[in-house]
Amino acid sequence: MSARAISRLKRARVFANLGRAIAAAGARPNDVAKIMIYVVGYRLDDHYPIIDAARVALFGDHKPANVVLGVASLSPGYLIEVDAVAVVDA
Repeated sequence: MSARAISRLKRARVFANLGRAIAAAGARPNDVAKIMIYVVGYRLDDHYPIIDAARVALFGDHKPANVVLGVASLSPGYLIEVDAVAVVDA
């Protein structure tokens, strides 16, 4: 499997996990106001199209504010991390 294919799978899995975490918190993707995406060795031309496709798969037409940051490292074995802030009625 190519490095690009592996990269696609990892990013898709991160957003799928985010979708499960949002649901577990009693929220929906449309409740998300902001996402922060951290990518080891981020390269705009290589990574952003993959990240954007995974984001659209989870959020559809909803576009929460987002920030993508290139970082030197994350926890061992991790290449991407996504944090989200959702607003829900109590």
